[in-house]
Amino acid sequence: MKKIVSIMALFVISLLMVSSVVALDDSNFAWEVEVDGNSVSFGNKAVNVLDVNGNKIGEDVVDFNGNVAVNVPSVTVEEGEKMQVEVTLFTKEAVQNVEVEAKIKGYEYSDYEKLSDSTHLFDMAANTQKTVKLNIDLPKNLDKQVYWLHLNIYNSASAPIGRVVKLNVEPARHALDIKEVTLFPGSTVKAGRSIHPTVLLENFGDKDQKDVKVTVSIPALGVTTSKYVDVVKTDNHNVDYEDVEEMFLPIPASTAEGDYEIKVTAMYDDLRETVTKTGTVHVVADSKFAGSDKLVLAVGPSTQTVATGKTATYGVALTNAGTTSKAYTLEAVTGDWATASFSDNLVVLEPGKNKVVYVNVAVSGDAAAGNHVASVAVKAGDEVLETVSLNANVVAGEDGVSLRNGLELALIVLVVLLVLIGLIIGFSRLRKDDEDEEQTYY
Repeated sequence: MKKIVSIMALFVISLLMVSSVVALDDSNFAWEVEVDGNSVSFGNKAVNVLDVNGNKIGEDVVDFNGNVAVNVPSVTVEEGEKMQVEVTLFTKEAVQNVEVEAKIKGYEYSDYEKLSDSTHLFDMAANTQKTVKLNIDLPKNLDKQVYWLHLNIYNSASAPIGRVVKLNVEPARHALDIKEVTLFPGSTVKAGRSIHPTVLLENFGDKDQKDVKVTVSIPALGVTTSKYVDVVKTDNHNVDYEDVEEMFLPIPASTAEGDYEIKVTAMYDDLRETVTKTGTVHVVADSKFAGSDKLVLAVGPSTQTVATGKTATYGVALTNAGTTSKAYTLEAVTGDWATASFSDNLVVLEPGKNKVVYVNVAVSGDAAAGNHVASVAVKAGDEVLETVSLNANVVAGEDGVSLRNGLELALIVLVVLLVLIGLIIGFSRLRKDDEDEEQTYY
């Protein structure tokens, strides 16, 4: 029995909860509406209101209840602008789950461009007011005609109630936009080449625009180009277009690979107004400049046998395979088994040049026999470019290779390595030159 009573109680409570959402009643609300800061008044509702001559007064619009709304308010708005709608509601009775919507009807492309805005659900207590703000972006190609702004209140328990405002759409006096930007040969370009932008201007204003200045730039690279257009006409208050001839925008040859913002601006109305459009261009680095800090090292030989108390000499060849002169410093790290010194610890090389630096590793008399490693770091400023390892097989007594034999062996190996490196760099540059000659410059 208790279970049945509990079920009945829950059923009653659920019914009460469903019925708690009160249907909307138009007579319960008072409206205050502003469109773009202009207050609108809806007047009184009547049917067939006539003047003394028997003519109907005002412009009639049928509401949801079949009544005629007389003296429909009218507001002038400008195409291409954001229209702001502010609705203040006053309610006598409490209402729940209320939603306010503003929507423009009659636009041909409304299925592509959203011409509406709505609020989240909200509740209102009795004898209170609530103000909501809605925004609608007016398209630039609205016809110069009348449209209807529908303001509706919804909830889940009734049909909507609403008001309408007549919108007189007028074109802006001076209005220009950048409709489209085309990059030739494309949005990817190799450093050292150029981009050729073509700009399509759109005049949706009421006036022709004379001496329009169009500028294309890549701010991060410091490159820019400009062109003047004599006139961008308007087609009898409708949208008209004007192509800006292909422009020339060079990309510096040393530009690092990456994505860069490209910015297009058009100045009009006697250069008082500016409109901007941005995009992205990807630059592919020129292989000639991509390796500007490239360092090639060769060691000969990298492993030697040396007796305790003796010195092993290693030859380290540095080749600047980049395109700019560089200064290199050398630093050595050994354990307590040896000390290291250089014939030169500062080397300045022009592009394509090389130099051999000798590293003398003096093994201490009490060094343990076996394999040991000394590290040599080559730096440009504070940046470590390369690190090489010099291996020493330490033996006791006089059994090691003499300094003279080690030096001769190092020189022979290095000469061979330097010849090979020079050939590789030479062939590489010839191949790059051939590739560049085959490319088409735009």
